[in-house]
Amino acid sequence: MLKFPLRLRRLCRLRQTDKCSDLLTDRRGNVLMIFAFSVIPITFATGMGIDYAGAMRLQTRINAVADAASLAAVTAPMMKKSILDACTSARATFTSQSSNIIGLTLDATQSSNLSIAITDTLPTGSPVTVTCPVTGTVTVPTALPLSRTAVTTYTARSSNNFSGVLGVASLGIGGASTAKTTLAPYIDIHLALDTSQSMGLAATDADALKLWQKTGEVNGRSCQFGCHERSWHDGKLDTISNEQVAINNGIKLRVNILRDATIDMIDTATANQGTSRNYQFALYRIGKNDGRYNTGIDEYMKLTTRLADVRSKVSALTLGTNDGAVGFGDTDLPTSTSFVLPYLKATSATFDDGTTQAKARKFFFMVTDGVTDTEGSCTYGHCTAAIDPATCDAYKAKGITVGIVYTTYLPTKADPTKPSSTALRDEYIKLVQPIAGTIRPNLEKCASSGWFFEASDAATIHSAMQTLFRQASQTPSIIQ
Repeated sequence: MLKFPLRLRRLCRLRQTDKCSDLLTDRRGNVLMIFAFSVIPITFATGMGIDYAGAMRLQTRINAVADAASLAAVTAPMMKKSILDACTSARATFTSQSSNIIGLTLDATQSSNLSIAITDTLPTGSPVTVTCPVTGTVTVPTALPLSRTAVTTYTARSSNNFSGVLGVASLGIGGASTAKTTLAPYIDIHLALDTSQSMGLAATDADALKLWQKTGEVNGRSCQFGCHERSWHDGKLDTISNEQVAINNGIKLRVNILRDATIDMIDTATANQGTSRNYQFALYRIGKNDGRYNTGIDEYMKLTTRLADVRSKVSALTLGTNDGAVGFGDTDLPTSTSFVLPYLKATSATFDDGTTQAKARKFFFMVTDGVTDTEGSCTYGHCTAAIDPATCDAYKAKGITVGIVYTTYLPTKADPTKPSSTALRDEYIKLVQPIAGTIRPNLEKCASSGWFFEASDAATIHSAMQTLFRQASQTPSIIQ
């Protein structure tokens, strides 16, 4: 309660006026004065909140720098270098990326502010750890590590803008990041390759035009499909199959692109095969159909370390046989996924760590256009659907990595001699277009995280296949 000066009160009593009475009882200034006294602590509280939020944002940025430093020590090229080189690379990465961050106080030369510890696990099973920067004499192992773990830990200060008035010039922040790469020497890769009739589509617009022209010349009917079987039309059997027309004229089909990219993958594996690397491959053909109700997949090559034999089998890969019933069994993706699983003989991700042949890491790679044929009378005597992602869950439950290359099912032009025309073939419109929007999403859900690739031409299919193998043989990752 506010009290008026004594003289003012006496004066009001002497004058006995209403205005003096009102003045003596007026309390309206209380709130204003109380607010005036509270502004200072409220301002400082708000300022400290802003400083704290800024410190958290700064910590997020430095955490990303710590991740980059840890990853720098375990990249694929760095795994071929010594642990000391990895140490130098990690520290240089952290220092360069943190040096220009405004508001950060960090002396990277002080071990108390920055610690990078790198551990190599050698083929003998023995671990070797160094802390960067290295002091004293360190015996550097000559053998390449089976795995390398880099742990970056930092402490720093975030400069305050408001709290400094109260004597708090900065706030402490800190964090840690762990990255690891495991070079599992024992790897089993099971490749399921789509050789169904849709892979007989010409690989490019130029190939489609050439196939259209040549099939017209040879068989009297133009086609963009390099069909495996000779077809009847106008009571006459084709002279040779469209696939043979493509072979005779050097026309690339999608199956040819698939075959070439797979051969390149095998060649990469062969180049890295050795005493410290042991790769096994198995091959399966999706679209191997000798009858409407037969299994639409077969074991094309048993699991083996003889990569030259695997390469030879891939070189002979052609479109799968077909019984002439359009679409039946051509691409049976649900059967394909369930068919291959027992061949992997997987136990669990913990057991199958790649340290021995019996514990080889397991990978299931599928290259497909993603359209599965189903029984029914939807269109042209059969139906189509996108793959059900749940068909891959059994692999993941056993710790098997599922990698998928989606060879984009490109729209088929009605007449390749008219490149500017948007008209599409009736088969594509009725069989593929209705499910086109679900093909990619379903395949992506089927794949393990980070193991899905879409490829629409020779270059991108080749790149996707190489990436699959590179990730399988060595996968750096942030684990904490």
